[in-house]
Amino acid sequence: MQDTKLDPSEIQTPLSVVYDGTDSAVAEEIRFLKSRNKESRLMFVETDAPAKGGSGQGGSSSALNGKLTVRDDANHAYTGLQALYAAHVAIGLGSWFEMCRLPGFLSVGTGIRPKE
Repeated sequence: MQDTKLDPSEIQTPLSVVYDGTDSAVAEEIRFLKSRNKESRLMFVETDAPAKGGSGQGGSSSALNGKLTVRDDANHAYTGLQALYAAHVAIGLGSWFEMCRLPGFLSVGTGIRPKE
């Protein structure tokens, strides 16, 4: 699996969102994505799940090098901000994500989200 430059028009759902289940920094983002995943376009795979009583299907978090990873149905892989962007595109919030990254606008880490 090779890290691919993101072209939103080429994203093929469902996306597998692989994240470190022990990293509290991604916990809020994962909760948000799960709350907006009404059409099941995202599948979540938590690494290090056995420590939390889970199945451990995601393997070890050390393999992720601390990065959130998304893989689409065509086996394209995205990491970091590209992974977050791909997940937001899949749930219909790609434009919102792009706007929040503009200088002087809202930061993704502010906890400000679109209304449900």
